[in-house]
Amino acid sequence: QTFGKENTQVAWLSMERAGYEADKNRIMVATLHPAATAPTDITKDFKYSVDGFVWSPDKDKIFFLSTINATRQIFEYDFKSKKINQITQGVHDYNAIVPYKDGKKTMLIGMKNSMSYPAALYKVDMKGKETLLIDPNTEILSTVSLGEVRKRMVKTTDNKEMLTWVIYPPNFDSTKKYPTLLYCQGGPQSPVSQFFSYRWNFQLMAAQGYIIVAPNRRGLPGFGQEWNDEIMNDYGGQPMQDYLSAIDEVAKEPYVATDKMGAIGASFGGYSVYWLAG
Repeated sequence: QTFGKENTQVAWLSMERAGYEADKNRIMVATLHPAATAPTDITKDFKYSVDGFVWSPDKDKIFFLSTINATRQIFEYDFKSKKINQITQGVHDYNAIVPYKDGKKTMLIGMKNSMSYPAALYKVDMKGKETLLIDPNTEILSTVSLGEVRKRMVKTTDNKEMLTWVIYPPNFDSTKKYPTLLYCQGGPQSPVSQFFSYRWNFQLMAAQGYIIVAPNRRGLPGFGQEWNDEIMNDYGGQPMQDYLSAIDEVAKEPYVATDKMGAIGASFGGYSVYWLAG
């Protein structure tokens, strides 16, 4: 719980469907005193799940994080206009935010990373302008060659567009052939966003000479609740067809060694690997 102006308001996260952990997370706001009001869903018309919310210093806004189109961005809800605005853009994930006052201006400190860069701290203004504050990895990364990350839209078997990340080895040469790995996400309903993992690190895999194919198959947040729900009671159905669509499409490229393709994953990703193998 976090309180608004003069401790008269309270905000919290709420899901609508009991027992469904991957339901849309909403921000509810209620007035406590002098006259209590019924809770209001300020994200009612926002189709994505939210988290990491904080009140602005003046308590006239709420800032929050949300996964959208396989990236994690900063948003604001303005109590005066009753509108939600997206503050940041770009191919990255913001994983934590803290607001503060810089004179009369409201600013944010945010922790940002991507598949190609571990966490660093940035100052962000209300127009989304980012200024690097602290990056503890500059020296290390100056000695490391990283692979390119490309976004690829793949047509699914039911004629929808699926965002798929493809990570290439450092110093990629399109005239050569590379072993290729299909990454299967766990959860089952957790995003394949621009995370920099210390467990399943795509850059580390690519550095061993692999191409990595990481699709946002059915059942992943960031593309609306319908897409997220479509894995329910269908673990071996459309989500698996989505995996096959992604790897089949990328395997058409001449640089993919089609006799050296594998699948990797943990949790539901492990389930997916065994299902595909069977």
